[in-house]
Amino acid sequence: METRPDILENALFPALKKVGHTPEDDIYTWSQGLGFHYSNLLAGLDENATSAEKDAVVRDLWDFVGSVDLGKPNVVLGLTGGAADPRSVGGLLLAVMADRDHPAIMAMGDTVEEAILNWVRTFAIVDFGMYTYLEKQLGSKRCMDVYMGLWETFAIANLPHVKEAFGISGPDDVDMDTIGKISQAYWEAIACPYRVTQHSDTVHEAEIEVCPYFENMKEILGEGRARSMTLKCEAAVSVNYYDAILKALGVFDRYSFTMDKFACCGDDACRVRFELRA
Repeated sequence: METRPDILENALFPALKKVGHTPEDDIYTWSQGLGFHYSNLLAGLDENATSAEKDAVVRDLWDFVGSVDLGKPNVVLGLTGGAADPRSVGGLLLAVMADRDHPAIMAMGDTVEEAILNWVRTFAIVDFGMYTYLEKQLGSKRCMDVYMGLWETFAIANLPHVKEAFGISGPDDVDMDTIGKISQAYWEAIACPYRVTQHSDTVHEAEIEVCPYFENMKEILGEGRARSMTLKCEAAVSVNYYDAILKALGVFDRYSFTMDKFACCGDDACRVRFELRA
C-alpha cells in the first residue's frame, strides 16, 4: 500500500531525509522510546510521589491522551472507550519497549511512514501530558524534579553506544570535535537536522533547523497550548540533559553547555552552544 501524500508532507519526512535516516530504522526510536519514557515516569513517581499522587498523574495523563483525536493511536493504545485503563495502556507501552517485533509498532499505520508518524505524534502528546499533569498534581518544583529526571535518563541511556561509536574510553578522549559529533548524533537520532554555525577548539555552536516532535505537538494542540508546556520547562530540561552527558563523560569541569534559542518557545530555530570553561 502506498503512503498517502498528505502524510509525507509532514515535517518529519524531509527531516528524516536530511539526516539520512529511514522510517524503517527510526520507528523504533519513537515507539520503544515512548515505552522507555513511560517506564521512567513510573519510576520517577515511585521515588518522588505518594501512591495517590502517582495514580492521579497516570489517570489524568491517559484520560488526556484519550481525549485528543489521534486516530489510529487511540485505537492501538485502547483509548477509545471512555475512561482509559492505565494498566492496559501502560502494559502495552512497556511490552513495545521490550520487543522490536511487537505487533503494535507497525499497527500504528497502514504503511511504515504512517506508523512512524503516529508514534511521533503520540510521543509528543504523551510527553505534553506528562509535564502538564505532573505539574498539576505535584506542583512546579516537584514536577521539574521528576520531568528533568525523565530526560536525563534518556540522555545517559544511549551514551555507552555513543562512546563506542566515537572511540571514547575516558575523559582524555573527549575534545570539542568529539563534543560536536556527539551533539549532532543526539539531535539527528530524533530527526532534527543539525547545522554547525561555529566551531573551534573552544566553542561549538549549532542550530537545529526543524523539530518534528514540536511541529507535531503544535499541529495537534495548536501553538499556544503546546507552548503552555514548553515555555515552562524547555530551557532548564535541555541544559540539564547536556550537563548530564558532560558529567557522564567526565568532562563537565572542562566544558559547559547552554541554549539561547528554542523553536518551541517562539524562536526561528534551536541553538546549542558548548564552550571550553575558563
